[in-house]
Order: sequence, then structure tokens, then C-alpha cells
Amino acid sequence: MINNKNTFIGIVSSNYQDEGRNLLKEHMESYFSNGGGIIYICSREKEECIDHLQEICEFDLNHYIKKDRIIFICGENFKVKDNMDLDRLINGIKNGINLLDKRGSNKKLVYITVDSSWNSLENNKIEYIYETFKTINKEEESGFVLKYIIDEINGNYINHMLNNHDIILIDRTDNFEYFTPDQLMHESLILLAEYHAADNRYEKEIVRSEYLKTLGELMEGTVHDINNLLVTILGYAQLSLFLEDPEEVKKCLETISKTALDGKSITDRIKNHVRGSYNSLKDVYHFDYIINNSLEMVKHKFRLSNGNSNKMELVVDLNSNSYIYANEYDIRHSIINIILNGIDAMENKGTLTVKTYDEEDHIVLEISDTGKGMDEGTMNKIFKPYFTTKGSQGTGLGLSIAKKTFEKHNGKVYVESKVGKGTKFVIYLPALRVKDNIAHI
Repeated sequence: MINNKNTFIGIVSSNYQDEGRNLLKEHMESYFSNGGGIIYICSREKEECIDHLQEICEFDLNHYIKKDRIIFICGENFKVKDNMDLDRLINGIKNGINLLDKRGSNKKLVYITVDSSWNSLENNKIEYIYETFKTINKEEESGFVLKYIIDEINGNYINHMLNNHDIILIDRTDNFEYFTPDQLMHESLILLAEYHAADNRYEKEIVRSEYLKTLGELMEGTVHDINNLLVTILGYAQLSLFLEDPEEVKKCLETISKTALDGKSITDRIKNHVRGSYNSLKDVYHFDYIINNSLEMVKHKFRLSNGNSNKMELVVDLNSNSYIYANEYDIRHSIINIILNGIDAMENKGTLTVKTYDEEDHIVLEISDTGKGMDEGTMNKIFKPYFTTKGSQGTGLGLSIAKKTFEKHNGKVYVESKVGKGTKFVIYLPALRVKDNIAHI
């Protein structure tokens, strides 16, 4: 393509790639030795461009520079107060082409990197550049290669790139993918559709994985509670074997029956938690009812800490009289995630406080801990998927899922934290109006 005198090539590249080094060093020396010349528009000083190219090339670049077969034009020299003097730049290109002609170059190529320095150009100036480049391309039989650093340029260039290049190459460092603009659009839309489908499937899997992780934490308390119930049942059953008074035996049996029902309520709670991730639909709930359900699932964490010299304390202050239209499971799961994060941050000592109250048309939930707290940098990242401060112990998904859940319920989440002082989550959710025991959305 480069050997064709009238090529007008667009290359879509990235700052994260290795500058296409293998491709350049393979073809540049061949191009020069066969009589080609290049006008290289630099986005940096000439000396830096030479050093950069010399790193890529395995031949002596200075040999061709001295023969005026490589002509460097520094784009910075044509800037006036962050604006580019396009006419001076274009005249510089034309003068460079004339010099290549005088030095006997039988092929002429203009190479330009389109990066963030071009973003200040207005739309009409971009059109003017392309029209002028294409005129030079035809009249002077000079090829043009425009390399677009796609991570830096703004959207204005996309339409121009598609409308003006007959050939667009996608830079893969070790090779190129070749497209016409129509083919590129078609392939991009196919890939985008496939990406969204795969991303949706993947998101469902990671949400399920996070649900299972939380369930594992909750099972810790369930096993503890069931073990206590079995000890009680076994104790009264053994006692009954030695009693002769029917009334005393009856009392033991009543205690065993009540304890067994308590065990059923515990297993039902876990069963509903598992089913909730798939079957829960929105309904009207008293908000403090959801909070109490959430706390029931985590209270064992505070009981288990009582064996330590430093104890964790749970303070509950529920004062909301409002109702909420919500998916109870999703809200509960999100609240549990925040509470578990607070428990982890306190490392088995400190106080976790859960408060609710009503504020105008909103329910306010505050969950605060006296744990290690966060600096501002960490606080800005906690809702990003996969960000975790727990290393291999965390998935980095719990808070991200919680925030999405509250936002799906038209809620807002705010975080306050100080290193060494603890963290407070404040969640605002829209309350329902309640009239004559009927909740209105």
C-alpha cells in the first residue's frame, strides 16, 4: 500500500500498543532503499522524533536525513495560542514534497499522528484539512498515512476518518487488519453486539457468585444457631427419659417442640434468602421490617466476637415509619453487604450502628462503623467493580452491586470516612405515602 503513490491510509492505533515496531523496522529500510521519501509531522521536537525513530530502525537513519529523504516538520511550530496555523502547516508539507522531488524521491509519503493535540480544531477546519490533504494526494502523487491514537482523539474525527479514507487499518502491532470504512462499521457493530451479550451473561454470573459468597458468610451463623438448638433438644430429650411425672415430660416435649420450630424458622430464613435471588419481585414493605430481617442474618457475627477480649457491639436505632416499594431480597442483600464490610473493617472490635429515620419524602438509612476508615483515594474507588482492599478475601463486587441496587430503587448512596475513625454509609430511598393502611406509589 505504501509503495502506491496515491495511497490515503488511515491507521487506528492505541497508546497502549508497542508503536508497531516490528512492522516499521521490517518495511522502512526497504522503502528508502527503493527511492522513497517521507515527510514526518512530529508532535514533539525534531530531535525527540529522530531519537524515537532511530530506536525502531535497525539501519542508520541519519544517512537518509542528510540526503533530505526524511523531512521532519514539528507541529508545535505551527501553533499559535493552542490553535494550529493550518495554512502554514500545509505550505510546510508542500515545500517538503518539492524538496523530496528535487532529491530524486520516486515515492513520497506524508506521515501524521493524529493525537490529543488536534482536538482543539473546529469541525470546519478538520474538513478543510482533509480536503487539502486529498488534493495534495492527487496533484502531487503523494501518499498520506494518518495514524489515529484512538484513546486520545475526540469523536469529531471518527466520521471524517470513515468518510475520507479508502483504506483503514487496525494496528495489532505485529500485523494489520484491513478494512474499507463500510466493512469496519459492520464488523464493529457485530463485535459491539457480541460484547454486550457476553458482558450481560458475565455480569449475571459474577452477581450470582457474590450472592453465594454472602450466603457462605450467613451460613456461618446458621450452623452456630442450629448447633445450639440441637444441644437444647438433645438435653430435654435425655431429661425426659428419666422423668416419671407426665406433666414434667409434657413440659420437656413442649420445649423440644418450640425449639424445633425455632430451627425451622432459621432454615426458612436461609431458604428464603437463596430463593430471593431468583424469585423476589417488588412489593410494599415497612422499611424497618427489611432492616430487622437484615440484622437477623448478621447478629451471629456479634455473638461470635464475644469470645474475644475486644468485643464488637451492635447498636440499633430504628425510627422510620415509612414504607418502601422494593425488591425486598435485593435491598436486604445490599444492606447485609454494607454491614459485612463494616464488620470486616472493625476487625472484631468496635461498634457498628444502624439507624433509620424519615426525612420529608425519603427514608434515610445510616450504617456506620468504628473501623480503620479510608483515605479519599480509596473512598473514590469503593463502588468500582472488582476494587477491593481485602486481597484474595474479597471479590470487589459487594459494594458495586449494592450501589446499583439502591439506584435501581431511585435511591442515593453517600459515604463519609476518615482513616482510623471509621466509615458511614448514608442511603436515601423514596418513601411511599400511606393512607388508611394502603401504601401509594
